[in-house]
Amino acid sequence: MVQNLAAQLGPHRITVNNLAPGVVVTERNRAVLEDDAYRQHILGQIPLGFLGEGEDCVGALLLLCSEAGRYITGVDLLVDGGMHLR
Repeated sequence: MVQNLAAQLGPHRITVNNLAPGVVVTERNRAVLEDDAYRQHILGQIPLGFLGEGEDCVGALLLLCSEAGRYITGVDLLVDGGMHLR
């Protein structure tokens, strides 16, 4: 969908991108991440070795929403601590 919309809207200088966060601690998943065995299993899949926080997505979002990202379109930007490498 991102690539299709980016192609359609590009001629109007509208960029379309997707921010794809990995395991980011939120109120929704906090309880399950308190289970130590599950937490260790997840951490074992993240090369950086820690769970993300909401703030970890801010830089990528600012880039995509700013003039500095004006030539970026049609991408899925992974912010996952390297989890996609496993």
